[in-house]
Amino acid sequence: MTDNNSPENDVVLTEEKDGDILLITLNRPKARNALNLAVWEQLDAALRLAERPTPPRAVILTGAENFFSAGGDLKSTPAMGEGALAPAARLEIGQKIIRRLHDLPIPVIAAVEGGAYGIGWSLALACDLIISAENARYCAPFLSLGLVPDGGCVWFLRRKLGAYQASEIILSERVVEAAEAMELGLTSKLVPAGETVQIALDMANGFAKGNRHSVELTKRLMRDADTSDLAGSHALELALCNICQTGPEVARMRAERAAKKKDKGK
Repeated sequence: MTDNNSPENDVVLTEEKDGDILLITLNRPKARNALNLAVWEQLDAALRLAERPTPPRAVILTGAENFFSAGGDLKSTPAMGEGALAPAARLEIGQKIIRRLHDLPIPVIAAVEGGAYGIGWSLALACDLIISAENARYCAPFLSLGLVPDGGCVWFLRRKLGAYQASEIILSERVVEAAEAMELGLTSKLVPAGETVQIALDMANGFAKGNRHSVELTKRLMRDADTSDLAGSHALELALCNICQTGPEVARMRAERAAKKKDKGK
């Protein structure tokens, strides 16, 4: 793991916001938050905070100084160890973390300012929602480097766009501006530059108006819908609805709603 005395000591920052919303910030602004081994290691530690038995209400992932991430760090080696896949060891670590981020049982929001390139775009695409600044740009520049798209970029884009549009963006390596990304359904919301984190926080607080158990279980249901048929999704929602109906929060929330209606009637 990263040496505490290393200049890379704080390349990922974590902060609890509004009580229990976890804000994770990629913090290598001089390198446009490029992802090296130290970033992946510290992001791994940050995700452990989100995977605790009582998880936060939501996770927000962003980049320091108005830039999300320039992708993999081309100035540092991706190799590690002596295994068969040692030349791509850093990528394998990144892949595992992207899957963990994607599979978190709570809402995950990417707050993208400036740009999300390469595996940095894959990292954003792994989130449930992307709040995009109007100045944000998205690009997958792999082929011109003699590489294949990584971090799940092909997998995410083909599912979100279909084969033809995804192929055009990946093979041309062109930049997708924020407005086009919104039109293509690659982002959730387009907002003024500098406001993505605050809007993501407001959104996460809005999720919490429902009880946190139902939010978490709904996230699990949405994740399962990506791979199950309708019958399988019905079976899971039946089980999850049963959990909700027999838990204490449904009765509490109904009592609160009834009390509000009573107060309005006075």
